[in-house]
Amino acid sequence: MIANEDLEDTSAPLMEHLIELRQRLMYSIIAIAIFFLICFYFATELFNLLVIPYQWGAGTTEVKFIYTALQEKFFVDIKIAFFGAMFIAFPVIATQIYKFVAPGFI
Repeated sequence: MIANEDLEDTSAPLMEHLIELRQRLMYSIIAIAIFFLICFYFATELFNLLVIPYQWGAGTTEVKFIYTALQEKFFVDIKIAFFGAMFIAFPVIATQIYKFVAPGFI
């Protein structure tokens, strides 16, 4: 069993934990932002990729979607880009979570 003195030597003060958490969150947010920009650039291609199962179900390749609001296409592109960014950046996010939590398991 670990003695009280050893436990106090290995524990970091609250501010160090908060600084470490902020650093890990910033790395995750930067990764999401970079992948968001990449996915937003390819949002139309990603949308066409997501529509393929619908085309198979409809039995035709000429499927038309209509937008009922002026900004709807823009918001659909943003949603697709954000989902794609979260999907692609997940390994970075999971690594940052592990790097923050792992020292507590030692």
